[in-house]
Amino acid sequence: MTARTSPPLTDERGRLLWISAARSGRTHDNIAARRDHVLAHLRAAGLQAMADLGLRALDNDVLDLVAVTGFHASHTHKLTPGEKTANRALAA
Repeated sequence: MTARTSPPLTDERGRLLWISAARSGRTHDNIAARRDHVLAHLRAAGLQAMADLGLRALDNDVLDLVAVTGFHASHTHKLTPGEKTANRALAA
């Protein structure tokens, strides 16, 4: 069985602020982040994070957003040029 952890949180200088315990490799990133209270750790440290589309439903608090994700296209919603540009910037 493969073990995985939530991504560690570091400050702008790369100093480690928090790291999660190891979990089963089949644990989805969203579930691990919720169980590890990653958003609470970010807020407590006064940090924001950029995350991939796998975590797009993690942070729905628009008044205190700490996890910034890209935009997701679907068969009913095509990405606008601005959303595509934002996704490229996050991926870079």
